[in-house]
Amino acid sequence: MMNKYKRIVLIGFRGAGKSTIGKILAQQLDWTYVSTDEMVEKRVQKSIADIVKGSGWKKFRDTEHKVIRSVNELTDAIIDCGGGVVEDPSNMKSFKSESLIIWIDANLDDLMNRISGNQNDRPLLTKNDLQSDTEKNYMDRRPLYQRYADLRFSSSENNPEEICQLIRKEITRGN
Repeated sequence: MMNKYKRIVLIGFRGAGKSTIGKILAQQLDWTYVSTDEMVEKRVQKSIADIVKGSGWKKFRDTEHKVIRSVNELTDAIIDCGGGVVEDPSNMKSFKSESLIIWIDANLDDLMNRISGNQNDRPLLTKNDLQSDTEKNYMDRRPLYQRYADLRFSSSENNPEEICQLIRKEITRGN
């Protein structure tokens, strides 16, 4: 189906819908679904919250970078990345070759509504309250998502099935 790209990499802020879209798309394309966050947790044998609580964000990011290097060789794979993957340019440089990088975006109100219910799953990044933390980090990362993405789809404007349909339409366009 796709000869130009060996993998699809999903980037975007937590709560945007990357995991849901990634799983649906992998099933539709009969590709492997990979979550870098899940791989980090398996590698360290702790949840992300426990990694950050016990060893800090640096430990998480270092492990995430190792995971990115390991999944970069996968083919016929949908790679669902954690929201901060774009903060390390070497992660994104690894993906640039033979990967279609898709930014799954959503407006801030939708992100807040989606992540406020599972606040204990992920520790705050820089601020003491969820609202301030989300706003600051989303605005800091937004230019990075824009820089690295080949395509952008909004889960505030389309549901996951519609986004998958748009992605499939886009990837078959040039073949």
